[in-house]
Formats: sequence, structure tokens, C-alpha cells
Amino acid sequence: MGKGRRNMSVARTFTLITGASNGIGEALAENCARRGDNVLLVALPEPKLEKATKALTERYPNQTFYCLGKDLMQKESPQEIYDWCKDNGYIVDKLMNNAGLGNSGAFESKSAQFYYGQMQLNMVNLVMLTHIFLQDLKSLPKSYILNVSSMAAFYDIPYKGIYSASKSFVYSFSRSLRKELEATNVGVTVLCPAAVLTNSDVLARNEQMGFFSKLTQARPEEVAEYTINRMLSGKAVAIPKAVPRFYKALGRIIPYNLKMRILAKQFVKQKQ
Repeated sequence: MGKGRRNMSVARTFTLITGASNGIGEALAENCARRGDNVLLVALPEPKLEKATKALTERYPNQTFYCLGKDLMQKESPQEIYDWCKDNGYIVDKLMNNAGLGNSGAFESKSAQFYYGQMQLNMVNLVMLTHIFLQDLKSLPKSYILNVSSMAAFYDIPYKGIYSASKSFVYSFSRSLRKELEATNVGVTVLCPAAVLTNSDVLARNEQMGFFSKLTQARPEEVAEYTINRMLSGKAVAIPKAVPRFYKALGRIIPYNLKMRILAKQFVKQKQ
């Protein structure tokens, strides 16, 4: 069930963020709160979700924060999240689909069940949440959808193939949906970050990648600030930091076979 504190004097519109208990999601929640938003935090039902919600409630006592523990690898989760909002009268004007799962390693190193769950989380339930909430978003004077992809969306990446393919899907879906909705009140932005220093495991993997990977690193707080500014100004794509944007441009001119050799050499180093 939802947890938090209600302030009836605050307009009951909310930013809903999935994967909101840590990393980019937690930084997005903090940034939205600092801008005056009420926030619905959705993530796995773990103590850190309630901890993040409580921290926001204490820092921003004039706003409203609730959390819902849900495993977005489960098929029924998008409908359950929507029903939770409807049952409690939470009006969502910003939907931020951030929850996702990465991995590195040879394709055969993970089970079929792992990949099924990864695709369900990264693609299927992102689409389902967007679809379920879309009519409500269209009924508001102004609303936003933010989908979190990755710089991996722009490359075929050996040893990270399912992840990069899923993020390519998110990028393509977001750009297509934006075109469909261009005459409506709903803005669609896709975030494509490079290395984001969300935890010690990410830091260790990027140490393995070497100097050039370090140039792309960003803190979650930097990513959140840049991304929300882009979203609110109506931009289609957010790629935090100049070096990743340069790499994206460079990737268009490097011959494909050379690019694949470079990527394979880099990502075979990662162990996860």
C-alpha cells in the first residue's frame, strides 16, 4: 500500500517515477520534489523505498509523497499501479518510466528466465504503463512522459546484446510516440545516459572500461537536473554531458566492423 504524508492543501497532481528508490530514479524524485512536485515513488518492495519516501517527506513538508512496492517484472504490475493511483485519487501529470535492468557477459551466461524478466521490465511494462496512463495524461492541460533509455540504444553491443536491444526499443518507441502526440498536450522525452555512478558495482565496471569510459561518467543528480530541464523545455532527447554526445556523433562515421571490434573488446572486460 502507499506510504507517506498527505497535505490536502496541495493540488493533487503527481509525478510518478518507477525505479525510484535508488540511482537515477531517486535523483529524479529529489529533483522533482525540489521543483515543487508531489511524487509517487514506485520500486521493488524493499526498505530503501520507504526510506527514500520518508526522506523526501521530511525535506519537503509542504508536498506529498507516497510509495508503492511493485515488481515491474510481473505482467500485472502496470495495471496494479494504475489502479492504485485511481483508487487513491492520485492524478499523474508526469510519468517517468525509469525502472530497468542491465547486465554484461556472454549471452549464454544468463538463463532464459533472466532475459525474459529483463525484457518484461525494460520494454513490455514500460509500454504498458505508458498505454494505461496515456488517456489520463491527454486529459490534463499539460503532461509529460519521460522514458529512460541509454547510450547503448545507439549501438549493437556484444556481451550486452539484450540490454542494448531493449534500450534501442525504448528509444525508437519514445521517438515514434512523440510524433504521434505532437498535436496534443503530452510531451515525450527519452533519456539516453552513458555511465551513471549509481552504486559501487557500476563504478567497478567502469573502472574496468578504462580512461575513455571515465570521461562519460555522470552523477545521478547531474543526470536528473539536465534531463528534467530538457523534458520541461519540450526536447525529444536528453543525453547528459558533452562527451557522450560526441561519441554518438562519432559512432555515425566509424565503420561498422571496426565499431563492433572496439565494443566487443571493451564489454568483454565486464563481469556481472
